[in-house]
Amino acid sequence: MAFISWRWLTLVALLFLGTLAVANNGTGRIEGKVTHQGKPVGGVVVIVHETGTTDVTTRTGEFAFDLVPAGSVTLILSQGDNTKTVAVVVTEGGTQQVEVEIDWDPGLLEEVRVTAAARAAKIVDAPSAVTSIPAAEIKTQASHGQVPKILEFTPGAEVTQSGLYDFNFNTRGFNSSLNRRVSTYIDGRDVGVVLLGAQEWAAISGGLDDLASLDFIRGPSAALYGANASSGVVNITTKAPRDTLGSFMRLTAGELRTRSVDFRRADNLGGGWYSKILAGTKNTGDFSISRNPDGPDGIARTADDLAAPEYSEFCMLIGETDCLPREKTLFREQDNDVQYGALRLDKYFGDDSVMTFEGGIVDIEGPAFQTGIGRVQGLNAKRPFYRFNYSNPRWNVLAHYSAREGDQVNLTKALIVNFDLDTDTKRYGVELQGNWNFGGDRGRFVIGAAHTEERVDTANKETGLQTVVLEPISTDRQAVFSQLDWRWNKHIKLVFAGRVDENTLHATQFSPKAALVYSITPKNSLRFTYNQAFQVANYSEFFLHTRISAFPIGGFVRVICGSPALPAPVDCGISENFVPILAVGNDDLRLEKTKAWEVGYTGLLANKVLITVDYYNSDNQDFITDLVPQVGTIPGIVEGCLNSRLQPETDPLKCPVNPDYLTWVGPEVAETTTLFGNVTVAQALRNAVDNSVGGTTLGFRLAQDLNGDTVVIARTYTNVGQVDTQGVDFGLQYFITPALNLQVSYSWFDFEIIDSDEEVRDILLPNSPEHKASLALSYSKNRWSAGLGGRWVENFRWSAGVFQGHVDDYYTVDLSAGYKISDLVRVGLNVANVTDNVHRQTFGGDLLRRRALANVTFTW
Repeated sequence: MAFISWRWLTLVALLFLGTLAVANNGTGRIEGKVTHQGKPVGGVVVIVHETGTTDVTTRTGEFAFDLVPAGSVTLILSQGDNTKTVAVVVTEGGTQQVEVEIDWDPGLLEEVRVTAAARAAKIVDAPSAVTSIPAAEIKTQASHGQVPKILEFTPGAEVTQSGLYDFNFNTRGFNSSLNRRVSTYIDGRDVGVVLLGAQEWAAISGGLDDLASLDFIRGPSAALYGANASSGVVNITTKAPRDTLGSFMRLTAGELRTRSVDFRRADNLGGGWYSKILAGTKNTGDFSISRNPDGPDGIARTADDLAAPEYSEFCMLIGETDCLPREKTLFREQDNDVQYGALRLDKYFGDDSVMTFEGGIVDIEGPAFQTGIGRVQGLNAKRPFYRFNYSNPRWNVLAHYSAREGDQVNLTKALIVNFDLDTDTKRYGVELQGNWNFGGDRGRFVIGAAHTEERVDTANKETGLQTVVLEPISTDRQAVFSQLDWRWNKHIKLVFAGRVDENTLHATQFSPKAALVYSITPKNSLRFTYNQAFQVANYSEFFLHTRISAFPIGGFVRVICGSPALPAPVDCGISENFVPILAVGNDDLRLEKTKAWEVGYTGLLANKVLITVDYYNSDNQDFITDLVPQVGTIPGIVEGCLNSRLQPETDPLKCPVNPDYLTWVGPEVAETTTLFGNVTVAQALRNAVDNSVGGTTLGFRLAQDLNGDTVVIARTYTNVGQVDTQGVDFGLQYFITPALNLQVSYSWFDFEIIDSDEEVRDILLPNSPEHKASLALSYSKNRWSAGLGGRWVENFRWSAGVFQGHVDDYYTVDLSAGYKISDLVRVGLNVANVTDNVHRQTFGGDLLRRRALANVTFTW
């Protein structure tokens, strides 16, 4: 208890000190507009020289600064190679209106081009390693509908693609199928799947033209975001209706039989009300193909056999690696459907406050994705959401609801025909956040609190039986968080943050953060950061209870319990011919924890070259394992797993079995009748079943289900290992001319497993390359835009559940182009993997090929 209390006291002290520091005396506000020949100019960087605060003008040319110190200040305006300074006198408590006429021609700066100064303005002063992608750049890649590919060429991004919409997006190593170490938020709303914590990228594939910005924060971020932001955060912001008035429609068609329509309409309803409607449909094929070499009839050497299987090696035995598990034929072949729609209403008030109501739904059918127990295909998933947001310069209140009702099927070939995975999950939440500037705008204080509830039900609607977890689950969590920024002088900025999380799934956690940003000049800075973060197991890892196959126990019962060596057949209490083989969770899992420090440099050279370099070093412990080789966990013998009473050993370090599942015990006659020697009939049956399913190698055993039924269970998830990681992320953007932009990234990753157990070392792999790099060139002038980018990834070993094998070096080259025919019509082209380099990015993932798409947009 004392261990928790000091963390609460630390956070409370931080909140108290911040509150004492809050003051607004001696400040005023600047509201301005930048024009050229009477027309507004967007994309101009405006800096208050005395404080270093920065804004970028909107497309209407507007900018604003709150809490500017009273007196004379200097505004520095920058766009491309052009700069201008303006002196402004700020009165205490007043608002100074400024209109600045620039003397350079902004026509050279097309909408797709973002100046180096504008990009640097967002990250030079940031206390984290961050990449910001603006709306204009997102727009050039919106037609493919794949959010991770927008970040593909950025420093530190680990983009591993397993299917058209199946991505594992990560940073800084230890990737996995269904990765959840990078949390994703849209307008402050967590869009991860409740059951698994991972992202369902198909659910946010539509309407990418409506994204206003995309920020990728690298490194542990639990101090503000809580659990599962242990590697980073993706923050997505959508466009406000007021900024997108009129209509927009994009039509896209191309390879993989892609046909899609994206539509947006925004209107001024009067009285400060604005509306926006989004709607669209995407129908595509996929890179996924059936992995049933015997064809739909399941019989070898018949006409429907798979003529050209994806790989030549299919696993023949339990526990094999570097081969693929045999699967059922895909239930939907080359047929992905995504439909989406949303309605948003914004109300603007005279006190600079905004109220937002938004609701929408996404319907997904068809995509297959990798999991630890095999590939799963989504037959249908409906994901409705609602959001309410109220904000003013001081406060922000967010309330949100999201749900997912899904019908999935595990494709792993097994004796059980009906292998449905049905899910019905819900998430409710509310968050309050306030901020204050103080000390003449030298300091900023943020305080917030959040409450979230989640519901998980996996019952089959027809049978009423649970298909993934044992029983419906309800949890809740609460958090308070705070951040204090203080600009010590014009060179040094200090940042302290902390968050306390309470959760029904784990003990209370405190996550601190400290950072120092040293501004060498307003456009060059060094950053030193320390973070602690944690990752909680998902509901499947805690509470999994699903059939992975069936065991033919009837034959064993007949041979052993009815053995001729017995005076008479013995009742073993088992009448079934088949009993389920279960994959089960472990509700005793500990949290994964990370402690990391890093140093970074960000610099803007000659207003043309933006450089970022980050070195990080972290200690990670208690990794949660996947279910590895064919649903076992750690290969090896099961010696020590059972105590003298033949019950599971409860120490998970000795044997990773779930002690809630007791060893099977037969009727008294079976436990007391000797078959041969000192071996009873019941013990002989246990031995025979355990040995036949890999009991001495993979930990399978004959057991009792929690309701007493006879089942076979495997070893479960467990916590293993301590790993030290380090690495470097390098990024460079060179704005060669106002129209030509070069982008380079490189990442190096290294790890050391601090564990002498060879079995642990074999399975605790980072699923990440040691080296990867990218190079991209983009051009935009007048009506034309074009981009060409290449990415190279070094070979590495992939180990995630049943999929374990080698991933070869691979490279991809992507091409984009656009031409503006008129203000109404624009045409575009996006080609992923333009050289059609057939490759895989995870072992067990789809073989990826070229995907070329053409699109035409209409704006009116």
